[in-house]
Amino acid sequence: MKAAFLVAVLAASGAAYAGIVVDGRNIEVVDMHLHPGRFSQMPASAVDYLSNAAPGPARLFLPALFMRLQNPYAEHIGIKEQNGMAGVDHAVLLTVYTQLTSGYFTNEQMEEVLTDPRNVSGDTTPGRANWAWGLASINFEGYLEPGVAEARLAAVDSYLERLPDLFIGIKLAHTHQGVAFDDDRYWGIYDVAAKHSVPVLLHTGFSPFPNSKDEPRYYDPQYLESLVCDYDGTHGKPRVVFILAHTGQGDARSVEHALELAEAHENIYIDLSALKRPQLRDENGQSVTQTEYQYPYVIAEVKKRGIVSRTMWSSDGPQYSGMERRYLGLLVEQMKSEGYTLDEIEAILSGNFYRLFFKDGSE
Repeated sequence: MKAAFLVAVLAASGAAYAGIVVDGRNIEVVDMHLHPGRFSQMPASAVDYLSNAAPGPARLFLPALFMRLQNPYAEHIGIKEQNGMAGVDHAVLLTVYTQLTSGYFTNEQMEEVLTDPRNVSGDTTPGRANWAWGLASINFEGYLEPGVAEARLAAVDSYLERLPDLFIGIKLAHTHQGVAFDDDRYWGIYDVAAKHSVPVLLHTGFSPFPNSKDEPRYYDPQYLESLVCDYDGTHGKPRVVFILAHTGQGDARSVEHALELAEAHENIYIDLSALKRPQLRDENGQSVTQTEYQYPYVIAEVKKRGIVSRTMWSSDGPQYSGMERRYLGLLVEQMKSEGYTLDEIEAILSGNFYRLFFKDGSE
């Protein structure tokens, strides 16, 4: 945790950006997977789940605590404050329409956050004056009813068209939204992504929230292969880059499929969020009880398989105060132990993000 410890010193010293220090190098950090939200917009099942997971005394303060943790601008404990504590320079905040599982945060609410005067950073790099950017999303509830899909696709298109410096991609969560990866009736959203040349972040792997789908078609990246091929730029459709959030965590088969897809397809990236958890299913699909975290294996495989250039660190925070800082420190130390160079660490912490989302380099 030594690298993460130096964060507060840099931030307090008035540096242009927070950054962390790894073996003497100041490295910029982008967390491209953060969840704003409102406790009142969570279903009762999610509230019960979170209450049961919290220590007894903390349950009394859960609503107030979550309201502040998930508020981007709450003093002392909000997402922007957590970024500063962790040494994270910029954030990507996620819109979600997951009404039946973890709750929702709409495109309209995200626009309010992104256009807030407090959305500023100390970064003087052109185009990076904002502290945070956002990913738009789409509500799949009732999507197949007449006229609904067209109206909602047009709404997402409007955000990307009207606010391209703030909305920089699309976020989907199939296991939460009850839509299978290979159900092509919902694929119109990828045409919107192609039109605006923005990446699509896809939740992969298990979700612990009640009412989430736990059949592989909803979370295992192997069911994305036809979609990925359709939008690889060689089959008559424009190219779309897909980011596999969580690298398929929770199921050994889906983790392997996420890594295999990234190896095989140039339009696949992975993010390293939510890997401080054990596997729940083994390579045969059987439930298992393990204590080993998933991130050491994934980080080793990223290096071994040569996909460092298409891997990005992120936290899936805020969750609890200090989580983002701790997770960053753990993964940096793991990368160092696996022999990552400083250039590779820097690429994963921010360089690959800028190359993909802001075309810094060849992407």
